[in-house]
Amino acid sequence: MKGKWPEEEREPGAFLVRAMTNADLEAVTAIEAENPSPWTAGQLAGERDQEHGWQFVAEVGPSGRVCGFVCGRSCGGEAELLKIAVGLEYRRQGIAAQLVAHTLRSLAEQGVSRCFLELRAANLPALALYERFGFRRVGLRKDYYASPLEDAILMEKMVLSAS
Repeated sequence: MKGKWPEEEREPGAFLVRAMTNADLEAVTAIEAENPSPWTAGQLAGERDQEHGWQFVAEVGPSGRVCGFVCGRSCGGEAELLKIAVGLEYRRQGIAAQLVAHTLRSLAEQGVSRCFLELRAANLPALALYERFGFRRVGLRKDYYASPLEDAILMEKMVLSAS
């Protein structure tokens, strides 16, 4: 699936965010394999089957190649961003920011009031990205991650303000 842009409108270096399909799983698994403690292909495929799950991919034009993804779950007016990753060759181009922005818009449309996430304490680029989007630190889990052993920073963002 190529997304919403007609091929002739895609510019080199441009990308769009769309819902993930099963056809994207091979590319998503390859991107995920570039990260510490990656999820397996089976775990990523399992996210597609989650009743309250959501998954989006970023694709690059004009090729339509998947270059990043995000997945999470929503339930009871809250959401958790579980995983976000961008392929090594596409990092530092604003793709993760577009994935986060798209996710937050989608969550607002679903009526989600709060979004949570956790990240490795040493992942300073991700921490800066989430803080730029208004996530705030709400906790720390000591030695949460393995391979390598590392703390997890817990973050929260109010998606919809109570009115």
